Amino acid sequence: MEFTPMSAREYRALGAEDYEQRRSTVLDLATEVPEDATDEQLRAIDAEVTIISAEDARRSELAATRNATRTFVENGGGTTVENVEITQNGEEMPEHRAATLGENFVQYRNEHPSQDNRIIAPAFRAAGDPHTTVNFTLTPVQYDTEVVGKPAAPLTVLDLFGRKTISAPVYSWNAYVSTAGTAGLTAEGATKNKLTYTYAPKTATLKKITGLIKVTEELFDDAPYIVDAINNDLVNDLNAARQAQAMADLLATSGVQTDTVTYSDATDIFNKIVAAAADVEEDTGIAADAVVVTPALWVVLRAALDAEKRYYAGNPFGPNEYSRLFDMRFVKSANLTANHVLVGAFERGADLVSKVDGVRVDSTNSNDVDFEKNLVSIRAEAREVLAVKRPAAFCNITCTASS
Repeated sequence: MEFTPMSAREYRALGAEDYEQRRSTVLDLATEVPEDATDEQLRAIDAEVTIISAEDARRSELAATRNATRTFVENGGGTTVENVEITQNGEEMPEHRAATLGENFVQYRNEHPSQDNRIIAPAFRAAGDPHTTVNFTLTPVQYDTEVVGKPAAPLTVLDLFGRKTISAPVYSWNAYVSTAGTAGLTAEGATKNKLTYTYAPKTATLKKITGLIKVTEELFDDAPYIVDAINNDLVNDLNAARQAQAMADLLATSGVQTDTVTYSDATDIFNKIVAAAADVEEDTGIAADAVVVTPALWVVLRAALDAEKRYYAGNPFGPNEYSRLFDMRFVKSANLTANHVLVGAFERGADLVSKVDGVRVDSTNSNDVDFEKNLVSIRAEAREVLAVKRPAAFCNITCTASS
């Protein structure tokens, strides 16, 4: 199977016909999975389904806004373009109706009422002033409710968990506790074998996780800069907060296995990781699929030497593979408790449950003292919770260096 994933930005660039064609193709793949699809391709398809959901909402909201605006103007409401100082493609601005700066603000306030008095009037040019071309938007700095899709992130802890999206703000699930009895043959007339599974019902409200950046009003008007700031700085900060929260939720879950190791070299840690993976599979029947270590322990393991003074991970100046350890994904994360290693069946042991609308971006200049300083605050917000369904699918190892 051949499948080239697309990002949210690429989806936004698609015309209506191309978008519908790509959308249909991806949803068909998600509904009827090809037999030759790899796990990586399946994850990419699932990620695009999330992007499509966000893009559907964005396009629907944009269409509704355009229709509402058109209806409002056709019915005689609002201010016509000729009465507002705005240019397109460098054309000169017509005269503004207001005669003074104060009249300009009051006029705009009356025509654009705001319940919380968040008003930013357009630029004013008095009669007789030099005629210049100024570009600004009819809608001033207000809340932007547009939804952006989550970009594909590099290898992180967030990528390890299973993924689910829901429309409700509260999620309920059953966490596995234990199994009693056995299944097997029963003699004629004998009491049937009983196999009883015990679960603990869990309910959690999706947590709001936010990131915030501040920019000057001049930079806020620079569209390419804002696109880059949101897609990179803001989203990266938000993902870091999401990952920290997911790891905190996992480590605080009752039932996660624990173990300890006192090591004199990396081999002792390697052996304990193998033992923990075996414990996870023995207790849950699910094979461990990933190992997460702190940056300090990553250095210990990455720099480990064998008896011939060769790096276990391969020649540091040549091609090598150290993103996997004992056929499990190998990830470093500063969100893990210092001197700890976490071994687990991440994909099947826990689900990262998110709101279906993805990441929401809002902006305002009425935050704190932004108005006084000509600043605009841009906030990205995600709502999600980590649902740990098999706590015993994880083993948290405390590593202590021998003296």
